[in-house]
Amino acid sequence: MIPAVGQENQDKLKELEQLEEQASKATVPDTIVLDEEYDTQRESTTVETADRREQEAEFEDYDDNTSTVRIGKNITIEEKEDSVIVKVGSKEIVINEDGNDTSVDFYNEDKELREERRSRQFRGHLGGMELGFNSYLNEDYASELDPAYSFLNLNTSKSTCFNIYSPNVSLGITKRFGIVSAIGFNFNNYRFDGNNTIATDANGNIINPDPAETLNYEKSKLATIYAVLPVVLEAQIPVSRGSAINIGAGVIGAVKLNSHTKVVYYEDGRQKEKNNDDFSLNLLRYGVTARLGYEMFQVYGTCYLSEMFEKGKAPVLHPFEIGIALTIND
Repeated sequence: MIPAVGQENQDKLKELEQLEEQASKATVPDTIVLDEEYDTQRESTTVETADRREQEAEFEDYDDNTSTVRIGKNITIEEKEDSVIVKVGSKEIVINEDGNDTSVDFYNEDKELREERRSRQFRGHLGGMELGFNSYLNEDYASELDPAYSFLNLNTSKSTCFNIYSPNVSLGITKRFGIVSAIGFNFNNYRFDGNNTIATDANGNIINPDPAETLNYEKSKLATIYAVLPVVLEAQIPVSRGSAINIGAGVIGAVKLNSHTKVVYYEDGRQKEKNNDDFSLNLLRYGVTARLGYEMFQVYGTCYLSEMFEKGKAPVLHPFEIGIALTIND
């Protein structure tokens, strides 16, 4: 019985070993497949997670005061304390909130890019307004006049000019040096110092029409209006934080648009008389001009080299003016 029982146990042991071998052969492929699927899923999950993190890093960028979300390469949404800026390519939409008020502005390109581009460009100082005093010089560029023409002496403290210019056109040679020009209008008032005015005789000569003995002029002046075109070379010297001292010199041309005399006197009340005439003034004139200033404020001076009146009709006179200018740059 003992050998029979041993033989039976040995047979069962072999049968168990065969079952284990079969189970091992059947399980190995299943285990390998499962491992491959697990590895594939894990690798896919890792790639997706990395991509998501990369996209988040690309799309979102935060600092203390600004939140920026970038969608691709062309769309950016930037949120600040009181504004939201949406940029699509070169277009820009700015939504500003001020209390209960909301404003929306549209731009064709990024404001910072525009400011950077403008900062690299030469911008001259010419367009705007000028206010000053005017007079004239004799043929030797001195202030004394021939005694025969003493009636042309001026009250220089009351002889004023006013000029207005369009926005200038600047042509930069460098960032701090270039050519600047503008079209403007020149209003001159030549206030006579004596109790007289001027007129022209039959030959166009400038004369002094004697007033009646009882007339006493309170005011007597010659007024002219010219269209002017200066062309100036300007240099800029930086001083601090982008500000600069500007120095300019150039030429100026003008064409006469209007001229008249005006007198004010008392006779049965306050009377005014205005006489429109060309007074033998030259239609065209040319000269030189210069200016010195800081940013938008300048001191300027202009002297015309051409004669004020037609040759032979009056003494040789060269008009000039000096004053201050306030330029307006875009």
